[in-house]
Amino acid sequence: MLQFTQRLMRRLIRDEKGLAAVEYAVLGGFVVAAIAAVGASFTTELQAAFTNLFASIP
Repeated sequence: MLQFTQRLMRRLIRDEKGLAAVEYAVLGGFVVAAIAAVGASFTTELQAAFTNLFASIP
């Protein structure tokens, strides 16, 4: 049983198949955080632009 566990651990350490998925998940998290941060300020600016636009229409 101990040998089986050691072989399994060695095989898992060398396995890099799931590494790309983890990298993409982390990158996706950064993208979502950036969109959320920019979106909050963009919403305020967009609302101000529309307010000014509709205020200027007679």
